[in-house]
Parts: sequence; C-alpha cells; structure tokens
Amino acid sequence: MKKYINKIVLLAAIVMIPAISFSQYCNHFHKSYCMPSENEMFKLNGQSKSALFSKGQTSELNIIVYKGQDYRVSLCMDENLGSQVKFKIYETKKVKVEKVIETKTMEDEMKTCGDCSGSGETDGEECYTCEGIGEVATGNEKEVISKETKVVVERQKQLLYDNSQDGFSNEIEFTVESTRRLTLEISVPGGGGGSSTSGKKGKLMKSSDMGCVGVLVEHMTTPISGFYGTGF
Repeated sequence: MKKYINKIVLLAAIVMIPAISFSQYCNHFHKSYCMPSENEMFKLNGQSKSALFSKGQTSELNIIVYKGQDYRVSLCMDENLGSQVKFKIYETKKVKVEKVIETKTMEDEMKTCGDCSGSGETDGEECYTCEGIGEVATGNEKEVISKETKVVVERQKQLLYDNSQDGFSNEIEFTVESTRRLTLEISVPGGGGGSSTSGKKGKLMKSSDMGCVGVLVEHMTTPISGFYGTGF
C-alpha cells in the first residue's frame, strides 16, 4: 500500500512540473516581452505583473493610479495564446442606491372572538364584554413580512475602457485627474490543441492552451502645457 501511495505522489509531482515551470517562467514576462514606451519620461511602475493563463480564462488585476500622473498600460502574451486579448478597465465606486429591505417576523395567529359575535375585549384566551373588536390567539404562528425603503451605499463597477471598441489594442495611455482604484480585466480567447498536462482542479489541460500574459504599467508626471508660471 505504501509503494502504491508513493507512486501516486511521484506521478502527481511529475504532472505538476510543467505547470510550476510555466509559472516561474511567467514571473517577469512583462519585463522581457512587453514593449515599453518610446517616451523615456515613462518609468516602470511596480504594479506591473505577469501571470500564467489558460485559453478561455479571465482574470483581474487591481491597481491604484495617482493624481497628476500619466499612465501607460500595455499587454503582451505568449504566441500560443493568440494575438488578441480582451482588455477592460473598470473603476469601482461607492454609489448611494435606494433598496427595499424586507424584514420577516413570526407573530401569533389571531381569530375573531366568537362569543361576542366578532367584537369584545380579550385577555389571553378569554373574550369579554363587547366593546371594540375582540380577538384571541389560535396557538399557531404566521410569518409577517414588512417592507422599508432605505438608502444604502454599494460598490459598483463602472466600465471606463474596452479594447474591443478600440481595434483590440494592447495598450492605452491616460492622464489621471484624481487618485483612483482601477480594475484591469483580462480575458484570453478559448481554444485547444497540443500535448496534455494537469490543470486547475485536476482537469486535463493541453500545454498549448497555457501561456504567459504580461501587464506592463508605466507612469510619469503629467507634463505641464501652456504658458504656466508666466506672470508679472
């Protein structure tokens, strides 16, 4: 039995080697394969990152961009992943929205006092003199739903850029007027073909279905234009 377990462990290790090698190879992929800007004022931003992707996979990278800076974001990928990648930029904002809040409670089920022909006062399970409307508890409970409209704060994703509407461009430059937290959503088109290895959750994955995707983030201080500083 021990030999059988050892064989399983050895087999798992052998199967995992390609995936581990891929991941290590991807670590600094953006530094080697993403083309930096020709503008020497742009500097490498520490939020740049590379990762192992499989065809059909979507992943997100969160970055912070700061006021008074220009940014350039560019993508690069292994050839076996194709030449086009879907690239979107979102900003997550706190938005006030009205919501109907439902509250569920259990209350005693009541019935009309029969002794007073539908009227009278109650005390526990007794129905007394006929003054007002009388009710007694049946011993059962019923669910009561109450609704209340409240203003709550939610986080909502707002789409700022979609490269499918920009000829599937792999790069974008922009100026930041206020510090923001952005989400870069990257999707690699699906496909197949090639030799096989083990993928996520134990599924069989073909080696040609995997490759590196690099996200190169560059920044520089926004240049001042016009006759700034001229005066008397």
